[in-house]
Amino acid sequence: MDTTFIGLDVGKASLDVFISGRNKTETVSNTPSALATSARRLSSLPNPHVILEATGGYERLAHELLTQAGIAVSIVNPAQVRQMARGMGRKAKTDAIDAAVLAEFGRIRCPDPTPLPCEEQRRLEELLTYRRQLIDERVRLNNQIPHFRDPMVKASAAERFDAILADIVRIEKVMQEIVQQTPHLQALHALITSVPGIGPISAFTLIAQLPELGKLTRKQIAALVGVAPFNRDSGKFKGHRSIRGGRPQVRTVLYMAALVAMTHNKSFKEFRDSLVSRGKPKKLAIIACVRKLVTVLNAIVRDAKPWKAKAA
Repeated sequence: MDTTFIGLDVGKASLDVFISGRNKTETVSNTPSALATSARRLSSLPNPHVILEATGGYERLAHELLTQAGIAVSIVNPAQVRQMARGMGRKAKTDAIDAAVLAEFGRIRCPDPTPLPCEEQRRLEELLTYRRQLIDERVRLNNQIPHFRDPMVKASAAERFDAILADIVRIEKVMQEIVQQTPHLQALHALITSVPGIGPISAFTLIAQLPELGKLTRKQIAALVGVAPFNRDSGKFKGHRSIRGGRPQVRTVLYMAALVAMTHNKSFKEFRDSLVSRGKPKKLAIIACVRKLVTVLNAIVRDAKPWKAKAA
């Protein structure tokens, strides 16, 4: 059966809907009642597949309600959609044009539907985001406090600093409770933390922000995280391979975990040392260890077998 691709340009208050094969765009409110009405109407189309961009949270309601209505929904990378629009010579950008481009992107790329995260994963992701924001604020305050002179400002900043620390501790405790009270997340957490170098926060991040772990090939998972080297060759020119794209929060967590693994995990230390001994730059060796770490984690989750160190 032919698929009907629907482009959905999501905004805070409204959504622009473009149905492939029709030469017009409709605007609906970004509310549960309006989306429920749209879902019933879109369900009558032959094999509907909705394409929308990640917009920092405004897309969540549409993703949830449309998926629950039995409609395939794919959340795609806005940068990829925009690059395709430029390649097609579409320089103008409006909500209606964006909706049409999304439908065309779906027709050309046929992306897989984006599964709904479970409630526990959604909570973990929100807590992780808030924790990261608190840590940024803590760093900023820590840099500012030595330069404050007014007693009231210094006391207020110190009080806020202590409150941030308490909030971070409380958030980490709640995340631990969520995992412990959810059997499948508890099992996943145990598998991930079996690898030396992976701590609780790294495990929470992987559970919440890399749900594809264990479901993709090693090359696919490395590219998704953003640690797969891409060629840059033309004719006789052979450029340096470099990494790009991916999920920065996950990559940052794995980078720090790889640094720990290279110190306390014999397998990763030997792998790093072998690359450096062959003349590879140290930064390249670290990124290679990050890639090795994510592929090891992918295999562990896929096979449901914890890390086992090789015998000496």
